[in-house]
Amino acid sequence: MSLAQIQLTNTLSAKKEPLKTRKPGVVNMYLCGPTVYGYTHIGNARAALTGDLVARTLEYAGYKVRYARNITDIDDKIINKANEEGRDASSVALEFEAAYNSELAQLNVRQPDFIPHATEHVIDMHSIIRGLMAKDFAYASETPFGKDVYFRVEKFKPYGKLSKRNPDDMQAGARIEVGEAKDNPLDFALWKAAKPGEPSWNFEGVGEGRPGWHIECSAMIASVFPEGLDIHLGGLDLIFPHHENEIAQSESLTGQELAAQWIHNGMLTIQREKMSKSKGNGFRTHEFLEMFGAETLKLMYLQHHYRSPVDFSDEGILRAEALVERLYRAKMKALEHAHLHYGSFEAPPAFKNLEKLDECLFDDFNSAKAIGHILGALRVCNKEDKPELWAIWGHACMKIFSRVFGLLESEPAAAIAQIRARRLKRMNVSSELAERVDRELASREELRKDKKFEEADAVRKKLEAEGFQIMDGPDGACWAVSEAGLKL
Repeated sequence: MSLAQIQLTNTLSAKKEPLKTRKPGVVNMYLCGPTVYGYTHIGNARAALTGDLVARTLEYAGYKVRYARNITDIDDKIINKANEEGRDASSVALEFEAAYNSELAQLNVRQPDFIPHATEHVIDMHSIIRGLMAKDFAYASETPFGKDVYFRVEKFKPYGKLSKRNPDDMQAGARIEVGEAKDNPLDFALWKAAKPGEPSWNFEGVGEGRPGWHIECSAMIASVFPEGLDIHLGGLDLIFPHHENEIAQSESLTGQELAAQWIHNGMLTIQREKMSKSKGNGFRTHEFLEMFGAETLKLMYLQHHYRSPVDFSDEGILRAEALVERLYRAKMKALEHAHLHYGSFEAPPAFKNLEKLDECLFDDFNSAKAIGHILGALRVCNKEDKPELWAIWGHACMKIFSRVFGLLESEPAAAIAQIRARRLKRMNVSSELAERVDRELASREELRKDKKFEEADAVRKKLEAEGFQIMDGPDGACWAVSEAGLKL
C-alpha cells in the first residue's frame, strides 16, 4: 500500500510540515496520559481522543503505528488522595485507572500498543539520573528527609526551545520554595527524598525516595522506543514545564533529539471560561457520558480542529446530541440504499467535497473540515431525498466515520433509541410529549421550506410558551425544556 503524504503542525518548529519518521512507513508516537488520582473531566478526554484520531488517520494513510500512552501512577496528587482516605497509593491509582479505561472504551478510543506505568520503570529512571549526574547535568542536595536530585537547567543551552521561552526571563520570576535545596530556581526535581508515610524506592547511592514527574516520561519513552520517537503528543498545557523538561533531561543524556515533531491539542472552556476544579464548572467524563452519550462528546471535539479551543455550552451540547441522532438516521437511509449502482448518476456540486475527505484528514488531521464536507452533502440528501444520493453519501462517509472517527458504529435504531431515552430521562418528559414536540418541529420545518415564515414562527412561539427552548442550526432544530420549566 502506498503511503499518503501527511502534513502536521509541529510545536517545535512552530509551522506546518511534512511528517518525518525514522523508519519509512513506521510511526513511533507517545502521548502523555493521565495522573490517576480521581475521575477525569471532559477536558482530560481530549488528549486521548486526539491521540486516537492521529493514530487512526496514520493507519488509514497506510502507516504502521506503534503507539504508547502512559499512566502516571505515582505522584503527589495520588499520595495526597491516599493519605486523605487512609489507603495506599497503589489502590488509588488502580481504581482511577480502571475508571479512565472504562470511559475511553465508551468513547471507542482504542487501547494503544503500549501502556507503560511509571512505577514499572523506576529502575530506568535511576539509570537516566545516574547518567545525568555523571555528566554534571544533575546534582544531589541534602534535605531533612534525605537526598533530592535536581536537573541543572542552565547547563542545557537550548532550554525553552519548545515553549519559545527565554530562560533569563523565566529565572527573573522564579523562586525556590520552602523545603527545596536547589542551586537555581529553574532547576527541577528528578528524584525526591521520601517523607514519612510516602511510598518509596531505594536509589542506590542516593537513598529512599520517589521520582519527579518529568523524569517518568523520559524513562518510559526510552524503554518503549529505544530506537527513537517520531511524534510526541499532549495537551497545550503540558508544553511548559513538562515537555520542556522532558526534552532537557533526555537530550542532555543522549545528545539525540527526543522527538522531531510535537503535536499539542487545544484546551476546553465552559461557557467561555477556562474549566477548572476550583471553579467547579467542569463535567466529570463519566457523568457527561451518562447524561449525553459518548458520541456526543466525541463529535463535539471532532467538529473542531484538534489545535483549536473548544467551548462547551448547554446549547452546543444539545446541538451535538441532536446531530448524532441525525447522523444515525442518515446511516439508516444510506444502508437502505447501499445496494444501488450510481455510476452514471450526476451528483450535485456539494458532493464534490466528499472527494476531499482524505485530503482534509491528511492535512494536519483536520476532522472539522472533513465533517463540514460530510454535513454539507447530508443537507443535500435530506433536501432532495434521492436514493442515489444516500448511496453515494454512505459509500463516501461511513468508512471515515468507522475507520478514522470511531463513530456511528452501533445499529442505527438501537442508537437512536438510546439517545432518546437519555434525553427523556434528563428532561423528565414523557415519550408522548417528546414525540408531539418533534412532530410540531417537523411541521415547522416544512412551513419554512414553503416560505410560510409567519406560520412557522407561530409554531415556535407556541412551543416556547409551553416552556420549551427551541434552538435552530444549519442542520435543523433541537429542543430542550427551558430553565423555567414546562407550563402545560
